[in-house]
Amino acid sequence: MLFNEIKIKDVKVKSGQLVKILRKNAKLSQEELAEQLNLSRLTIQHLESGKNFTIDTFLKVMRHFDLLGDIYKILDDKIDEQDNLISLY
Repeated sequence: MLFNEIKIKDVKVKSGQLVKILRKNAKLSQEELAEQLNLSRLTIQHLESGKNFTIDTFLKVMRHFDLLGDIYKILDDKIDEQDNLISLY
């Protein structure tokens, strides 16, 4: 799949798959994860299925699994990359 063919839905589904894997690796049910994050089980279910979740919910889950720093690093690297492109001209 080429990057320009990736749709938002594809990213949402992959995000959900990651959350589900992280949750299962931590041996947590959807209900347990939801309770730990002060969210509803339905919110976790929607996130895992790639439906109707907010960026706040996703980032809250990533922070729970100690991955928020990884996401921050990707964003920071992209900012630096774009800043450097501007500096070349």
